[in-house]
Amino acid sequence: MHDQRLAFDLLYAEHATPLYRFALRLCGNRDDAEDLAAEALAKAYRKASKFRGDSSTRTWLFAIVVNEWRMLCRRRPPLEDCPLEDVESLASTLQLENFELAAALRELSPPLREAFLLVKGEGFTQAEAAKICGVPEGTLAYRVHEAILRLRNALRDSEIPHEEVQPR
Repeated sequence: MHDQRLAFDLLYAEHATPLYRFALRLCGNRDDAEDLAAEALAKAYRKASKFRGDSSTRTWLFAIVVNEWRMLCRRRPPLEDCPLEDVESLASTLQLENFELAAALRELSPPLREAFLLVKGEGFTQAEAAKICGVPEGTLAYRVHEAILRLRNALRDSEIPHEEVQPR
């Protein structure tokens, strides 16, 4: 039992913050982000014996967050549009310095937001992100590209340099 607790503590120490940050940017809500990150860690702990090692632990955990978020989205109606005066608060919640980018990210469809945040926000390769999202790599590449195009379009008149939304 002590070894299991130590294993969970190590898993938590290494992955809790990045999972929470990703979940927060994905859903834009602190309470939901905390729930998503906690559920991912709890599921990983409960199902550790079923982890085949086909991917890294990090990839596996992020896939759990994405799946939990998708289930949350199906259970709830989409959030209402954020009033303009709340966009700065949204930027703070998403831990982004620019509220135009926060608002533009929020406007992306869930599949585009997932792909963009995994590749550009979390540094996963397109192959890893495709595995997390459960889609072919070509589909993931299209989603990242489309997200970049939409973000550029949304930010065209803002002060964000377009280099910040460039493909790697």
